Amino acid sequence: MPEPPAVVAAQGSVVADAEGQASVDLFAGYEMSGAETEDVTLRWPTQLIVLAGAEGSGKTTMLAALYEHLGRGSFAGFDFAGSRSLLGFEKICHANRVVSGGTRPTTERTIPSDEAAYYHLALRETSGDRRRRQVLLSALSGEQYGWARNSREECEKLTFLRRANAIVVLVDGAKLASLEHRNSAHTAAAGILDAFLDAEMVPSGCHVEFVFSKLDRIRGGGDVALGFLKQTQDKLEAKFRAHVPHLAFREIAVRPGPTNDDEDHAKGLASALATWASPRTPSRFDDERAMRPSSDAREFSKYGWRRSDEARRAKP
Repeated sequence: MPEPPAVVAAQGSVVADAEGQASVDLFAGYEMSGAETEDVTLRWPTQLIVLAGAEGSGKTTMLAALYEHLGRGSFAGFDFAGSRSLLGFEKICHANRVVSGGTRPTTERTIPSDEAAYYHLALRETSGDRRRRQVLLSALSGEQYGWARNSREECEKLTFLRRANAIVVLVDGAKLASLEHRNSAHTAAAGILDAFLDAEMVPSGCHVEFVFSKLDRIRGGGDVALGFLKQTQDKLEAKFRAHVPHLAFREIAVRPGPTNDDEDHAKGLASALATWASPRTPSRFDDERAMRPSSDAREFSKYGWRRSDEARRAKP
């Protein structure tokens, strides 16, 4: 990634004070707290993408892969246009690089925390009027999603879900390829979305997607593993389609092995980002299912622009 523009994007933006003098707003550059995202969400329409999944399903690896692909050039129809969490991205990418001194690429696990962390990306479209898009990607540990799956009270603490434009539930492909663990992979993913729906945490119009991660591991398991993947998708489709009209499925190998086609896996991830980062126009069905605003006024204020904008566009 070109150093100068990345550093500027991480450190701050130039504004003029009351006397017309230029001043710089400085940002720490690490992953952002909910309060820190206000400066983005109250200024611009922002897409919030929630990556949910059990421990080890590939959430952090996917965050790192998106950032590194954007750092190499145009990706998914976007150019990298800055980040307020540049150092946070660099931190999770370090173990995946040669300079880390590791013997194989890996990704640090997300540590459980009392508050969700967010990674910010500013993207510029590569065609058309080259509009900028603001994207926030949530980061929460697999343990916390496990607690939410087993407790409605814990699930209701994840208030950021009610602001999500896309909720992506990862199904661990490595476990699907294992005869011993494949049922647990399906149960974990289904249980997470079940908990979100039961606690009424999925907003109307939200794009919900099951992503089968580590596709290279599934393919390595042969026809039996691929057959179980198809069975798992069919079960998830039957269970959730009636309750989630915008349900979709995707298969991705974010970090393929040396024998896999890197170009093919990059296309899969690019297609995913293009879908997740695209604003949606609410349908009549969404309008009828519109959920009441959260009682958490402070949290609601962060995404007030999105609710008012959706309401205007939904009017006949």
